[in-house]
Amino acid sequence: ASAPASAPAVQATAASQASIFGEPVVVHGRRITDDELKRFLCASVGGRDFDTFKFAIMVDGELERRRKDGASEEDLAKFEVSDTELEARLKREKDDFFLRYPTLDFALEVGRAEGSLELFKLRLRHTMRFDKVFRPENPVEWPEITKAIITEQLGEQWLDDEKVSYSARCKRLFETEKTFLSENGHGAVVAAVEQLDPKDTITLVEVMYRPESQAALAALKAVGRGDIPADDPIAVEAVRGTILQTLNDWAIVHLDPDAIAANLPPASADSPKDAASALERANKVFALVEGQPILMDTIWNRIAPTVTPDQVDEAKRFLAHLALIEHELGQKGKLITQAEFREWWPTTARLGKPSYTQYLNQHEMLSSQVLGFPSLWAFGQYMRVQEGYKRLIAEELKNDDLLQPLLPMINQIAGASKLSVNVILVSAYDFVNVRWKPEGFADARERALAIKSDLDKGAEWKPTLELYSEFWDPPMPDTGNKPMQNFYFKGTFGDQPQTRNQLQSYIGDNDYRAFLFGPTVTDTIFFDQKMGSIDGPYRGPKGYYIARITGKTPYTKPLDLNEPKHREIVEYFYLKSAMAARALASLREGIEKGTVTGLTPPPPLRD
Repeated sequence: ASAPASAPAVQATAASQASIFGEPVVVHGRRITDDELKRFLCASVGGRDFDTFKFAIMVDGELERRRKDGASEEDLAKFEVSDTELEARLKREKDDFFLRYPTLDFALEVGRAEGSLELFKLRLRHTMRFDKVFRPENPVEWPEITKAIITEQLGEQWLDDEKVSYSARCKRLFETEKTFLSENGHGAVVAAVEQLDPKDTITLVEVMYRPESQAALAALKAVGRGDIPADDPIAVEAVRGTILQTLNDWAIVHLDPDAIAANLPPASADSPKDAASALERANKVFALVEGQPILMDTIWNRIAPTVTPDQVDEAKRFLAHLALIEHELGQKGKLITQAEFREWWPTTARLGKPSYTQYLNQHEMLSSQVLGFPSLWAFGQYMRVQEGYKRLIAEELKNDDLLQPLLPMINQIAGASKLSVNVILVSAYDFVNVRWKPEGFADARERALAIKSDLDKGAEWKPTLELYSEFWDPPMPDTGNKPMQNFYFKGTFGDQPQTRNQLQSYIGDNDYRAFLFGPTVTDTIFFDQKMGSIDGPYRGPKGYYIARITGKTPYTKPLDLNEPKHREIVEYFYLKSAMAARALASLREGIEKGTVTGLTPPPPLRD
């Protein structure tokens, strides 16, 4: 047998192999593999599909328990979703959509939210199956695990309210179908329903749960006329979300390759069991849920047609930045392994002793809605590296002379200073058709420069904004509840002053983008642009931005570095800013020296 190849030779071979993602990214001799990029994209673009497969495993586990408890195959088959059921549900979704949005394209709008109509249908089937098992339409049929979860999380009264809702909706169905019921031997039920007082919920539930009422419902279902009117969608999501979150917290889930490798069942009795072979197999597995592997390609093959070049670019930049910081941490003895981080991080929880997965799940809203990370997995990886960097610069964080210069900026954020600002967006993105424009940023840049030139020559601001700004507000529904959202109003934002975080939300900036691309449009406008000026264009998330500032309110109360909670805020701001700056500096230095290949520096904020 030939001698094993040395590590540098293996790295060189791996770095030279073709990639489905274009030119491979190599950082200090180590290639960012296609499996790593797939993992990032499966966690972000394919996050909902991972949830779909994860909860399908939980559904399978519940059905297996029922099988062991004596349920027949015929009983269990009732929980599967037929094509007929799926199409009927899809038709109801379409009908409701066109009732609310009669002028919009169903497939296009579903694609905006779900990636594609096909992905929506696949996810819808899984949701329907989950509901059949854990949330059937009749709450009396809810399994004990669901009743226990709802009682503990939402209160016992919720179960009673569900029975009232179910009974009221059955009553509406019976009133609609009273002719059919009367002609088919259920006239007594119709008469009882007609005598009900809607306010008498006790009698309502008692009547609708009588055997003869349930027999009438079964008769309607037998001929395809038994679709009970839909429940309040807010209540449905509250129940389903509570069940999903609790099951998610209970489940044993492994996301990191080393944890997957340690817990992955062997492929066969005679398959290699050494650590390297286990890790090689684990790199092809996206997650291990209750001991069941979800293969990377199972998710990837679903989402691949919807993945865009900008998403691939962000994946490369994120993983490269982490690799650059990890390289430095490794050299200085501050690198935290995934296993060490999973052990340590949950110990920082203020309440209880959660598992790593539970603690990660607790950061869902913070990571996505506040910090802008595309997935919990990416957030977890970032936090691991950030903790190592925090230990590396521990002495800097103790130095008030380094923290003090940040206070003017942080005081404006924490103290809710507000900026009177309008912004023109010259968009590289086609919001209406949910795709990047053919010439994208190049065309947007030329148009933005021309608009700014006109403004410099005296063009009036408001008419220019109305004519050229491409901020897009989706149409409101014709009927039903209006979705809660902030309106752009072409970039006037309703002519209301904005805090830095509010403006950041409108622009589309966040901590994640700052880590990838450096200084943001938002912070440049809010902190650097001169009062009373029109400035830009700045390159940002969806194109080029031109801003006019007319006023600013002061912050309410300054932070004090001697106050522990205040200091914690300032230290964190310094930490995240320093790590982002270091990653970008390392990237530029690596590109210049040839230790980083396959990436270019991020485009400048302004030319």
